[in-house]
Amino acid sequence: MFYHKRSWLPLGVDIDGEAISVVAVEATKAGCIVKAAATEAIPRATEAERDLAAANVLRTLHRSLKIDDRRCILGAPSEHIIVRAFRVPPRTRRSEAERAALLEADTIACWPSHDRLIALDPIAGSGGWMMLSIARASAIERVVRLVKLAGLKPVAVDAPLCAWRRIAGGSDALLDLRRDRAGLFLFGNPIGSAELFASGLSDDRLVAQIRATFMQARRDGLCDIQRIAIEGDAARCATIEAQLGADGYEVRALSLGGSDAPTWAFAYALASWSIVGEHERAA
Repeated sequence: MFYHKRSWLPLGVDIDGEAISVVAVEATKAGCIVKAAATEAIPRATEAERDLAAANVLRTLHRSLKIDDRRCILGAPSEHIIVRAFRVPPRTRRSEAERAALLEADTIACWPSHDRLIALDPIAGSGGWMMLSIARASAIERVVRLVKLAGLKPVAVDAPLCAWRRIAGGSDALLDLRRDRAGLFLFGNPIGSAELFASGLSDDRLVAQIRATFMQARRDGLCDIQRIAIEGDAARCATIEAQLGADGYEVRALSLGGSDAPTWAFAYALASWSIVGEHERAA
């Protein structure tokens, strides 16, 4: 997919457990410009009716944006994707690397082999490192089916770690505080890692687990966290920001365009995949 001939990029669509966000972005020489964005809560429904309710919300959001383009980039559910750096020896054939990736997936993924999607992508300038992505096939198929039910055309599914890294420039990590969970994304070299925390944790317990994650990242040589971007519920962000700040970390709200990031920040990050994809393919 090459988008340099078109100014409009595919929509970014973020389907959360509680709400859906859609962002329409236009590419210019100065960068990406948000032309339209909206977020709407998903109404309560039984499990059997939840996908239909979400599809109806997405269809309504798309109509409200008054954007004809139906192409979209989706985010893989954070709990159903694993991203790892994968070292490939020099002069390794692609087929050999893929077989090695399958064996690696057996050691790190808890889903059965028939319920896995595996991708192996080169990392430019990394000296032989590749990005190994392992996703739960049934979870990806569900979100793709939901989007198609809403009348949209999914063209790619992105890993949250990669999406957040694109818009959290200058940060070593990002803490995403959703209502039902918290996700910590570490931007190490060449990739980093993602950690999901159990729902219902008190702020003190969550901060303790974040500290432990940072310590383990240092021991593993993954990264040394100094600057943390944080986004989500304002009151909870303030509490956690104060505790981590007291530890000496530089903590700030995620910013887009010089202002605190809106609720649709992740959808914007997904939309920006198209620009990265074009540059990597050109390379």
